Amino acid sequence: MSEQTRIIAEIHELIMDILKTGSATVEQGDKIDELEELLFEQKCFKEIGHTDYANQGEEIASLFFAGSKAEAIDKMIECEITPEDFFGFVEYHYDEDHKDEDKITMFTDVFIADVNKAYQAK
Repeated sequence: MSEQTRIIAEIHELIMDILKTGSATVEQGDKIDELEELLFEQKCFKEIGHTDYANQGEEIASLFFAGSKAEAIDKMIECEITPEDFFGFVEYHYDEDHKDEDKITMFTDVFIADVNKAYQAK
């Protein structure tokens, strides 16, 4: 399990605990802030200074959205981003407030398996 995957799992666990109790403690809020700070240091979240994309993960996602799967995989390799981390980024980053949220439906289990296979082949 990568560091990014571990961080996202911890955030999800905290959120589930908060939803169960109906409110967050100060400690839980602080822990989420701390974990998000660590998360934004991960490669997918690295800012790239592009006018259309906030970070490397968005840039890679845009290549997939445009049908440039090979180019997206090459960019993942160039940025040292694994499929596990990329698809974890997508799940975390593309929420209902993101302008491209509807596009992530293309990332089916079959699509993800194909990307994993192509990534491993390179």
